Amino acid sequence: MADGQVEVYRIHSGVCLWLAQKTDDRETKLILLDMARAWLALADQGEKNRQTTLVYETPQPYTTTMPQQPQPRPSDPDMK
Repeated sequence: MADGQVEVYRIHSGVCLWLAQKTDDRETKLILLDMARAWLALADQGEKNRQTTLVYETPQPYTTTMPQQPQPRPSDPDMK
């Protein structure tokens, strides 16, 4: 996540809250409050992502091995 992106999300949330306080329309107020919560959820997720360290491990190369064929047993001269 880009530096400062979490702060931008929090600013958007604040703007939604400010607009919700300014409006008298109940439906608009509820929509703005939902948007403010969504921006805060994005900010919280961004904080969690910022603290996550991903480590990529290169997988071992895939090798195919031919199945072993049964080896002929040496003849036992006494078993004839």
